[in-house]
Parts: sequence; C-alpha cells; structure tokens
Amino acid sequence: MNRPVVNPLMLALLGVLAAPLAQASGYHFGSQSASAQGTANANAAEASDASVLFYNPAGLSRLDGTQASGVLNLVLPKGRFTDGGSFTQFRLPTRGGEAGDFVEPAAVPHAYLSHRYNERLTAGLGIFVPFGSKSEYDSNWTGRYNGISTELKTLAINPSLAYKLSERLSLGAGVSAQHIEGKLAKGADFGSGAMASIVEAQVRANAIPGVPAEIIRNAVINQLGGLIKTVSGNPTYSGRVDVEGKDWGVGFNLGLMYSPDDSTRFSIAYRSAIKHTLTGDAQWQVQTAAANLAGLLNAALPGAGSQVQAQLLGAYTNSAAKLSVKTPESLSFSFYKKHDARTAVMGDVSLTRHSRFKELRVDFANNLPDSVTPQGWTDTVRASLGVSHQWTDALQLRGGVAYDQSPVTQTTRTSSIPDGDRSWLSAGLNWKLDNKRSLDFALSYIHVAAGEINAFDNGGQTNAVGSAVCNPAGNTSSCATVVGRYKLNSALLGVQYNHRF
Repeated sequence: MNRPVVNPLMLALLGVLAAPLAQASGYHFGSQSASAQGTANANAAEASDASVLFYNPAGLSRLDGTQASGVLNLVLPKGRFTDGGSFTQFRLPTRGGEAGDFVEPAAVPHAYLSHRYNERLTAGLGIFVPFGSKSEYDSNWTGRYNGISTELKTLAINPSLAYKLSERLSLGAGVSAQHIEGKLAKGADFGSGAMASIVEAQVRANAIPGVPAEIIRNAVINQLGGLIKTVSGNPTYSGRVDVEGKDWGVGFNLGLMYSPDDSTRFSIAYRSAIKHTLTGDAQWQVQTAAANLAGLLNAALPGAGSQVQAQLLGAYTNSAAKLSVKTPESLSFSFYKKHDARTAVMGDVSLTRHSRFKELRVDFANNLPDSVTPQGWTDTVRASLGVSHQWTDALQLRGGVAYDQSPVTQTTRTSSIPDGDRSWLSAGLNWKLDNKRSLDFALSYIHVAAGEINAFDNGGQTNAVGSAVCNPAGNTSSCATVVGRYKLNSALLGVQYNHRF
C-alpha cells in the first residue's frame, strides 16, 4: 500500500518567503523610509536624508556632515477570502469555516546613518527590513491544507560608500548582509491520503486482464464511498505541520546619480539577488489523526487501520528541512526636477526579476522525497510619480501615486501568496523642528486588485499527456484544491526622525 499522500511543508517555506500582504508585489515589504513613502517611493533622486542609502547609495554624496534617520512603519492590512467551493483530492468539499482575519497589524523599524569624510567621500550604514509580513488563517478554514499561518522576518545590514567624481556625477556601492527567518503552520489531510492508498491497493488486488484500471478504480471508490466521505477533509482525521527556518545571505547594491544642472537629477540603482539556504525543522502532529484513522478503518476493513497508522507514524517524523532560494534583483531609474524654488516633481521606474522564482524545492532530512512546487513568476515593473511643495520654511508637503505589478497570476496564485497588482496613493510631510532636527510623516493607501484562486496542491505532478495528477510516488502533497476570491488592501503609516550632528 502506498504511503498516504500529504505534504504541508511544500508550500510551507514558500509562505515563509512570500507572506501575503507585504506592501509591495511579490514578497517585498515596500517601504523603508517615511520621507520616500510620502511620494509613493518616487524620490530616490531627491536624496533628502540618510534613508536614501536604501534607494540609491550614490545619493549619500549629497548629504553634509553626519546625519541619522530612524523610521517606524505601521501596517494596517485588511483581507477577505470568499470560498468558491474548495475540495479535497476526492473532489469532496473541504469541511471548514471562514478564513477569518488572516492579516494583522505590524510595526516595522528601519535606521540609517551617514557621515561625510571629505568633499568626495561619504559613508553610510542602513539597517532595514526588505521583506516581511505575517498572515494567520483560522486553523479549520477551508484552505487549511494549503496553509494556516505564515510569518516572515528579515533584516538587512547595509554599509555603503558614495564617491563624488565631480560636482555633477556621484557613484555609490554597498554590501548587504541579510538575515531571514520564517515560521509556518499547515494542515495535513491524512484521511484523504490514507483512503487514496487503500483505493490503489484494492485496484491492484482486483486487477482483471483486459479491463482498464480506471473502471476498477471507480468501482472501488464507489464501494468505499462511505468511508471516503467520512474521512476526506475531516479535521478529526487531519494533522498539522509547523515549520521554522532561518539563514544569512550576502548581496550588494550599486548606484549612480547625475545632475545636469542645479535643479535636475537622474539616478540609476541596482540591488543584487541574495542567495539563501533556509535551514529549519518540520514538526508534525500525526499521532491523534493516525489513531483515529486506525479505529475507524479497522472496524470497516480489519487490519487496514493498523497498517495505515504504522505508515503515517513511520513516514511523517519530525526532521530537519532546507531549501534554496534567491531573493530577486532590482534595477531602478529615477529623476528629480525642481519646478521652482518651492515645488519639485519626481519619479521612479523599478524593474524586478521575479522570474528567477521558477520552482520551490524542499529537501527533507528524513525519508520523505523532495517536494517541488512550480511557480512560474514573471518579471515586474513598478512606476511611481511624486511631488513636493515647500509650504513654509518649516513645512514641506508631499504626495505620490504608484502602480506595482504582481509577479503572480490567477494560475500561480496560492493561499500563501494571494498577490495582485497594487495601486498606491500616498501623502506626507516634513516638519523642520530646528536646523538639526526634522520629522517626516506619511500615510499610504494600498489597494490590491481582487484575485481569483484555484490552486491544486499536487506538487506539480503530471501524467503522460501533461495533465495535473495526484501522484504520491513523485511528491508528497495534500492534493487539495483551494477555490475562491481574495480582496486585499492596506493602510501604511510612516514616521521618521532625522538628526544632523
């Protein structure tokens, strides 16, 4: 009898890397500076404070003396999932409740420091969160076999240098040490997996020469229909896995800033991909489900329940797990133009190579085979346009809009990444307290385009003609399908304190 079919870890670490409602497409957090947020991140070429280090290290050359900026973002997300008929591998409805409030508020800090050594050389240090979010569904929601909760925490430490080649041209470069840590919980439909194994065992035992196996399989399913309906998608016969993983990775960033005149600047910035090998643990909850299945199946099929119980306990053991992934590189083009002494316009176009994310492959330390999830993400473009106006000598007003493409389509959307194209509307201000201190405030509304989901969690397995199938020999997955519709939006608050020493 085949090992029961289930793999909650397969999308687990994917969820760790790409939690829903990050504030930019894919799994970028989306804001590392309140001064930039006020223009919808259009002001990279403005270089108004030390936080420019994240957007373009060459901008450090425009800062005098020693400057520091501390930033706090408060994310206020709202998400709604409407189930459209999610079902198990036997195409029976997944029994469960609503998704609940699966996103929740979060506070995210960043910090920056710059110091000009001489007329040409400026150094900086940034500590910021490039990726991160958290989601948690109700434990018995209808999509629990695709994911229950995901949490992502990252921290990047980014020392940088800027060198002024001339009064018009500056170059910048930095090194990023990035730490990533994630947690995930996912349901396991052991009931469906056990019955699928029993069905296949009886198909083999009742094989008749010349009779197609599919006819025999349908007959067996009809005969066992009562048991299948009892256990498939039933929390009593389901388990759970909790996964944790972490890693350090190293990358770099480059920048160029050119000023053809005193009122105009152009900039180009690049952030490299960073390779991570997340190493963590998979902790399974299988004992209760296995015992419940043993009791039910032994009464109906003597001996089958004990065999299933032994298989479950032998296969789904706690173990180490790891996967390799590269966070995507990005290339940004920005401009800043003073219209007059008080008003300026600015813009940014950023390209992100999300297409690196072709598949997710999880390597288990026990005897479970690798889990593979095809992704097929696409490269994206983010465009933003902003304006600033010096209302008084102490008060500058800011505003901006942005459009951020998603790398996820309806065919690649999962409950771990219910992403969609994003529209930003931002407003902000800078309030100068005195010659050394100032405060930035920003408020953004981020609308995520509503998206359909129809995600068959089968490990990317196909048959001879390329159709998706549930294949326990090639992959361990729940083979459940989540069907529904997501509506997501978020408010993002930013506050920043700037100090010139």
